[in-house]
Amino acid sequence: MMAIDFFEQVNEHIIKLNETERKLFDYVVKNMQTVKDMSIQKFAEEQFLSTTSIFRFTQKLGFAGYSDFVNSLLVTTHAHGQPNLTGINSDQNYSKNYLDNAVETVRVMSQKQIDIVVELLQKKPRIYIVTDDHTHTIGQYVERLFIGLGFHAYFPETAYQRQNLVNRVREQDLIIAMSYSGKDDELVDFIGRIFLTERPHLLSITRADNNPLQMLSDTNFYAFADSIKTNSMHLTSSVTMLMVVEMLVYEYMNKNSKNDD
Repeated sequence: MMAIDFFEQVNEHIIKLNETERKLFDYVVKNMQTVKDMSIQKFAEEQFLSTTSIFRFTQKLGFAGYSDFVNSLLVTTHAHGQPNLTGINSDQNYSKNYLDNAVETVRVMSQKQIDIVVELLQKKPRIYIVTDDHTHTIGQYVERLFIGLGFHAYFPETAYQRQNLVNRVREQDLIIAMSYSGKDDELVDFIGRIFLTERPHLLSITRADNNPLQMLSDTNFYAFADSIKTNSMHLTSSVTMLMVVEMLVYEYMNKNSKNDD
């Protein structure tokens, strides 16, 4: 069987990974050039796990076995090359992780789901942007972005405005929901109440785990970031969530320009 792109293969399986397997996945993504040349014994030794655990990990990602897994890494690294992270404060761990998370977020975007969203955007739906408290400012930017492209886009700034939105959303509309945890009770409850009467397309951007918002969604994209909290303030970066939106917009613009030719 011909090897396929690693990210295309694993995208639908990431949410099934447990905590240990998630750490393995992050290691693979950030060290793909190294892992592709490792035997299963060497990989297991590096991760202080058994070869059986590594084999099960590759199967859980949708591969037939370790060889299939490695072949997919070879195809992917050859097609994309290795991102150059040198010369950009890469000697500091937080800087390297910041850039690695950005690369991982873009690479794991499913082309199939991108195409679904672009096709929907071409129908010019009304777009409603909803966020949790930690991504509020990004919601404002996304609203302006889509308005600038000629869409009817609306971001409710307050809880009162959001409540008034429940009866306005229709089946042909698009909801973009952004929450890194995907577990914001108010946001999930808001989506649930809309779904009682209407079923618009829900596009969510969350972290890569099995969370309530992701489970409600028609299309879901993963944003990778290091969870940071200090002095009761959440400082987890929302940049990768914004990157997902911008990538979708660029794909939409590219598709439209080709249609105009």
